[in-house]
Amino acid sequence: MTTLNRRLQRETAAVYRGRNIIIQLEPPFIIRVKEKGRRLWYETTVEAVFSLAAKQHAEKIRKERRGKKRRRREV
Repeated sequence: MTTLNRRLQRETAAVYRGRNIIIQLEPPFIIRVKEKGRRLWYETTVEAVFSLAAKQHAEKIRKERRGKKRRRREV
């Protein structure tokens, strides 16, 4: 895998409020996001995105386990 040495910008197929989302990766570890046609960029770090994804995954697993326990109690 190559390292991120220069800015990389892509338009995604994801739509928010009727506009496509633009993502920009900047070295060393910045992620910027904006709606196409808008000027305001939202900026965060790679670590913050990873942390959020890990928390969402943990919550998903927790909900699945609760659902299984509830189904077992009902039977």
